[in-house]
Amino acid sequence: MRFRFEMDGDVYSKNKDSFKRLLAKHGLRWRGSLDRPFWASGTERVTAVFDRDEGKDALRSATLVWESAGKTRLLEDLKAWAWEAGAKAGEDSTPSAEDVTDEVEKALRYWDLVWKPNEDWLKAQGRPKAWIEADVRRWKQLRQERRRELIGQATD
Repeated sequence: MRFRFEMDGDVYSKNKDSFKRLLAKHGLRWRGSLDRPFWASGTERVTAVFDRDEGKDALRSATLVWESAGKTRLLEDLKAWAWEAGAKAGEDSTPSAEDVTDEVEKALRYWDLVWKPNEDWLKAQGRPKAWIEADVRRWKQLRQERRRELIGQATD
């Protein structure tokens, strides 16, 4: 089950401390990165997507997505928090990232066939080891970007 909370950036900024206290109260801990912020416990997780205006260094909007197998007390508390803050809340029918993993992995296997450097062949051609390592690092970075893109396409 998924539930989505959408709000303006200034609404989130004003209420983010109470949001973080609410997550901590229910045992969710920061597990994400600045790229992909999320908080999780053993049974539920909250993912955030922030739309920022880099030029003004301001938050335009924030979307928080709660996920769990069933309704929990945290969901009810998040609904109350969103109502107090003035956020829009509603059930989310898009598939979660976990639901589309098989499709994404299949697409990445095909992508790898084209873009993954063939290290053995490059060595046989006399390419320097440092160059091969740089090629592999670049491929890994591009693969991670491609994974994010595919998950984004599948869950939007």
